Amino acid sequence: MKILDNQYAKNFDFIMFFTVIIISLLGIINLYGSLSVHHKDFFDPYVVKQIIWFIIAFFIMFVIITIDYNTLIEAAYYIYGFILILIAVVLVKGRITHGASRWIPLGPFSFQPSELMKIALIFALVKYFTTYENKKGYTLRGLIIPFTLIVMPVLLIAKEPDLGTSLIVLFIGLIVIFFAGIKKSSMAILAGIALVAGPLLWFRLKSYQKSRILIFLHPAKDYLGAGYNIIQSEIAVGAGKFFGNGLGNGSQSTLDFLPAKHTDFIFSTYMQQFGFLGGLVLISLYFIVIIRGFKIVYRAKKLQGFLLGGGALAIITFHAIINMFMTVGLLPVVGVPLPFFSYGGTSLVVDMSAVAILLNISMRRYKFQS
Repeated sequence: MKILDNQYAKNFDFIMFFTVIIISLLGIINLYGSLSVHHKDFFDPYVVKQIIWFIIAFFIMFVIITIDYNTLIEAAYYIYGFILILIAVVLVKGRITHGASRWIPLGPFSFQPSELMKIALIFALVKYFTTYENKKGYTLRGLIIPFTLIVMPVLLIAKEPDLGTSLIVLFIGLIVIFFAGIKKSSMAILAGIALVAGPLLWFRLKSYQKSRILIFLHPAKDYLGAGYNIIQSEIAVGAGKFFGNGLGNGSQSTLDFLPAKHTDFIFSTYMQQFGFLGGLVLISLYFIVIIRGFKIVYRAKKLQGFLLGGGALAIITFHAIINMFMTVGLLPVVGVPLPFFSYGGTSLVVDMSAVAILLNISMRRYKFQS
């Protein structure tokens, strides 16, 4: 197989690959430790499903690595269109949980099309910018199609409603546009539009979304309501002290004080179990992945690889920073998973796919070296 060819293998980033595997396995162990004292079993459905999703995500990662990323870019518009249709289907026939329709049931499992759009959008934008390359920088007229590609899924995802994911999709799209190059005059106009649109957007937010932002500033004002989640999260982080309480001894998670302990606040449960020292180790592992990703993007020899790698790295970086900052009260609470670590199949598949894209670009770099 080509993937085993020496020219490919010598550029394969084994450090990034094994670091991601270590983070994923730590996530499964931490998930087991966060289970309620009433059903602490390694074969708990949460643990079993996460292991199955890990195997599926690993297989998808392998498939993406073996296919030349230029071939995937050629099919970008088809992938984007298919995922966009799935998001529209979610609004009509999706599974409703906590008042939001975000998932499509698939037997005992379910998947979230809005998460897949993060990857699909990157490919679609890269396809456009490499087809209509402009080395002098794009004007607003030249960005009409890219902005349309971004706005359509953002509006549909916000309709679910899922403000956190819609903003992440928006930011990822803007990052790719920034990497592609935009004239300074156009950037100034966009900045002005953002300043005007910000206050207008506030009035379009639902009451619970406004509450999350306001409570971010003063969580103690509603400690039994909107501020409950972040207060419990901060208690969990602080209770771990330096060495942590030990695996399975996180009171905020095992006694069910902390909501979303296996998804949005998985970092809080980890900090209580493994403490500041464990948190430092985990953050260091993420730092290694992100630095290796920057190195791959910087060394990319083609525009396709540069843009695609930048978008993939943005997914991992945004997810990690927003989730960790959110759990310690430095950002408002939004539904953003911790890469490779939070419970959830679709997010794990997306994060693994982002890593696979970076590894793919790194492996095929030699093809474009002089």
